[in-house]
Amino acid sequence: MHKLIKFALLAFGVILFSSPDLYGQSRRLERAERAFELQQYHEAIDLYRRVIDRLDRGEREKSAELSFKVALCYRYTNNHRMAESWFRRAIRADYPDPVALLYMAQAKMQNEKYDEARETFKSYIELEPDDWRGHQGLASIELAMKLKEQPLDYEVEAVRLFNSPADDMTPAFGDHRGTTLIYASSRDDAMGREEDPWTGNKHSSFFVSYQDRAGNWDRPNLLDEGPVNTEYNEGAPSINASATVMYFTRCTRAEGVSMGCRIFRATREGPDWANPQEVSLTEDSLITVGHPAISPDELELYFVSDRPGGVGEKDIWVARRQTTNDEFGRPENLGETINTKGNEMFPYVHEDGTLYFASDGHPGMGGLDIFRSVYTSDGWSEPENLGPPFNSAADDFGIVFKPGREEGFFTSNRGRRGIYDIYSFYQAPVEFIISGVVLDDSTQTTVPRANVQLVGSDGTLLQIESEADGSFVFDETVLRENTDYEILVNKTGYFSGRATESTRGYERSHEFEVEISIAPIPVTAIELPEILYEFDSWELQTQFKDSLNGLVQTLQDNPHIVIELASHTDSRGTHEYNDTLSLRRAQEVVEYLVEQGIEPERIEAAGYGKREPRVLDRDLERNGYFFEEGTELTEEFIESLETEEKQEVAHEMNRRTEFRVLREDYQPPPGEDEEDMQEDEEQEAEDIPEPDR
Repeated sequence: MHKLIKFALLAFGVILFSSPDLYGQSRRLERAERAFELQQYHEAIDLYRRVIDRLDRGEREKSAELSFKVALCYRYTNNHRMAESWFRRAIRADYPDPVALLYMAQAKMQNEKYDEARETFKSYIELEPDDWRGHQGLASIELAMKLKEQPLDYEVEAVRLFNSPADDMTPAFGDHRGTTLIYASSRDDAMGREEDPWTGNKHSSFFVSYQDRAGNWDRPNLLDEGPVNTEYNEGAPSINASATVMYFTRCTRAEGVSMGCRIFRATREGPDWANPQEVSLTEDSLITVGHPAISPDELELYFVSDRPGGVGEKDIWVARRQTTNDEFGRPENLGETINTKGNEMFPYVHEDGTLYFASDGHPGMGGLDIFRSVYTSDGWSEPENLGPPFNSAADDFGIVFKPGREEGFFTSNRGRRGIYDIYSFYQAPVEFIISGVVLDDSTQTTVPRANVQLVGSDGTLLQIESEADGSFVFDETVLRENTDYEILVNKTGYFSGRATESTRGYERSHEFEVEISIAPIPVTAIELPEILYEFDSWELQTQFKDSLNGLVQTLQDNPHIVIELASHTDSRGTHEYNDTLSLRRAQEVVEYLVEQGIEPERIEAAGYGKREPRVLDRDLERNGYFFEEGTELTEEFIESLETEEKQEVAHEMNRRTEFRVLREDYQPPPGEDEEDMQEDEEQEAEDIPEPDR
């Protein structure tokens, strides 16, 4: 009996002490659900997590549901690292809706885990094959990998001066010179006292920075303390070409409830913006409009809305008018070329008419990507993803160009998780570099202090020396676009080497890497290839003239060398006859070289007759007969060969033409142009009158 009473008291105590905790858990869950419904995600995350921490092990279904909602809150507040983690947690707890897989794949993409994201998208497609988002995700990954290999030549960096620990976004130029920048920020200096429950930051206000003549921007300050800036969220400004009218987005709230967003129009009065008035684009209070972009002629206002009749979640629309004094007419959807089943936002109209916008519906690199499209007679062109460095795995949007320049600003959260910053961009010049090394052709070692000459089709002529390690560089200060270059290498004791490169067809910066091998000038004679003669003839046969073109090129590349051109006969006949025959053969080759433009003073003809039998410097196979390296083709050796046919092959190899370098100090005589210039200078000197005495 006592035990029963004791047990009852204990049970009563458990109920007594646990009831407040159960009540508190229920209240927290109600508050979390309410915050989630009101898009107060920052607060909802904390409340949901406190509820999850107190769930029993058996409440797996509830844990999966709440984990999914926490993941959604992180997704909506752009914390994709935490979103991925919580979607995974929900999936492991058997969350039943496959959309958790889709959202986890998208989070992986924004965390640059492309390979993992690909597999997760495939898993989602197996469950939901008809959902366009899974297939679009796979297409985005393939596009992202391709775009990363070919980034545009723009320099991009976060602007530390403009950015704060809070969100800074959607810049716009406030004057026609592009020296005033207006953008939205939720930093501590923003107007209003309340935090945005969605992000946990203050409501955003407009800030302004001015650029001085030296190109330096000053520290941003509040644009005003009213009437443009209020206690609500202000953002996405667009200013007309004359900088007299600013369109912007204002999102109001009442008693903690979002009242949607509207576009306002403010006019410049002196240095200030005044008299904001709502632009009438809808009469439905439940429809949101925002992100205005005024065209250069001010007759078209592009904006974003979830109004009925659209293609996807948020679409880009346009409202037109006849004159700048008219009201804008009924909005028109830009259509399915621009808009998708996803979100198209943050339009901007370039001064040349190109439409830039952000989208998560077209294949991209992750999150929002920046696209551009041009209007033609056939309508809007297929949107082009700008790729890196503009786009990344994070959200990238809100681009604006400085008037007349390929530079400007855009918004991205690539640098800090969940925080938007302003990034600058400018088009990097297309630059070229030729870096190379000079090598010894026989040893493949580097050749220091070689003379390296750059000759360009644009008239460029530059000469440098290779470094101690044989390297050389011609940089962007020398190289130009659409130019052909020849690199010539010379060094005493070596034949010249050459390489060619061209910058034609390159739209991006490029570094050319070349290796130029130069051959040492040998002391021994060099046999010319395949210059053979008929027996008892010195005539140079037509089919062998082409084989001399290599020697012509060598002499042209090495203008300071003087060579001996020597010819040899076979062993048959007298010395006197063969000496004469071989000299005539050598002179025949010299005449051909002179015809090709080689100075006759650089070539000495010599005939050695049969006095120098050939010594093979390598194994040779000729007409099916093999001859070993080191064999001297003497008359005795040839007569010892077993067949007349093989003997004739050996005689033929003795009938050869060779050249050897005699010296490297040849100086060509001055050309006609130089002589004419010298005569002109002498004539000018004669024409100068003597001074009066």
